Amino acid sequence: MFGFGAVVCQLLTDVGKYTIGRLRPHFFDVCKPRMPDGTTCADAINQGRYVTDFVCTSEKSSARMLKEMRLSFPSGHSSFSMYTLVFCAIFLHARMNWRGSKLLKHFFQFLLILLAWYTCLSRISDYKHHWSDVLAGGVLGATVAIVVSNFCTELFSVARKRTQMGAMLPQTRYEINPNHTHENGN
Repeated sequence: MFGFGAVVCQLLTDVGKYTIGRLRPHFFDVCKPRMPDGTTCADAINQGRYVTDFVCTSEKSSARMLKEMRLSFPSGHSSFSMYTLVFCAIFLHARMNWRGSKLLKHFFQFLLILLAWYTCLSRISDYKHHWSDVLAGGVLGATVAIVVSNFCTELFSVARKRTQMGAMLPQTRYEINPNHTHENGN
């Protein structure tokens, strides 16, 4: 089911990327756009103007780079890292029985979430995404992890069965024989 969730998360992310087509923050450096009248974005006439008709003049830009420039929303790294690491943290919570300190279990869960958070922040600091792209990707990934782990897997079924069985089984010797009599009737 982990793989199913990863595919769902990637599919939702790609649908968002190809539907929205938001420009990445480093678009101007990669493209160096020129308008049909020969002006650039640096010219005063184009300040504050919404431009849809332009030609990329950068020698560094390729067809692949121009395609990538329009795939900012939502962040794929953020959605995938949040999905995988939140799912792992939930898995640790549901399936790992810690005989020692519970603090160690929670510390590992915290490290997983911290690693996902670091991945999200790195997408902003390298100017590949806007903060809202990263936020949307992180929320998407965490939501898919929570939905898949709670509704598509049986991660918590062992705990539920133990709870149901615990209610049916006697817990003390007085519940076994409430009259406090021995088996021979004395």
